[in-house]
Amino acid sequence: MDKNITMQDLRSKEEAVFSMIPGMNELLQAAPAEKAKIEAKYPDAVFAVVIASSLFNHNRELSEITQKAYFSILNGENIASVRFAYDKATDEYWKRHMWDD
Repeated sequence: MDKNITMQDLRSKEEAVFSMIPGMNELLQAAPAEKAKIEAKYPDAVFAVVIASSLFNHNRELSEITQKAYFSILNGENIASVRFAYDKATDEYWKRHMWDD
């Protein structure tokens, strides 16, 4: 990735890519009463929003896992595949660190 890329550049690309995810516009514009129904119908859109909103974590390894998923989405990878890889990586993380204090 280009070292001179800014957060504004990323958010601009995010806006373009996310607008193409089925259900994203409906999810972002949903009234509170309709949100749960739309979330159930469009899990890929929900996943993308969750990833984009949690890019930075106090834990470096979890941040790297999330950022990898984010850039995969921005690069047009299949969201179901990205979610599978993300879930696998986070499960492995928690198995390794389950007993950490």
